[in-house]
Amino acid sequence: MDHTEEARAVDEVIDRLVDRFPDLSRDHIASVVETAHLELEGNPVRDFVPVLVERTAKQRLKQEATLAPVPTAAAPTELGGPDVEAEVVELDPMEIERRARERESGFLFGDLGGGPA
Repeated sequence: MDHTEEARAVDEVIDRLVDRFPDLSRDHIASVVETAHLELEGNPVRDFVPVLVERTAKQRLKQEATLAPVPTAAAPTELGGPDVEAEVVELDPMEIERRARERESGFLFGDLGGGPA
């Protein structure tokens, strides 16, 4: 991998991380990626540098990212009483991932219908 390919791949890493961490500024993400990239300077094998940079930067950004509160639907009252405010619940990243996998489960996504995994 030559220098221009590596630079392009690192720019793509920044783009992916900006999409993944929308609450952090692009400049901050670029700074974290650049720091991770500089830490790998001088290594003779450059083919895996973008992958290693992305992994390192993602770990650092996960530690910095704030969780966005997720509103949950409140149960309606029985006789049409006053509206009940929605409770705000903060989900950890693992719970968000688990819920995303539940939405994608099913026959079209490899589930053969044998019940819960």
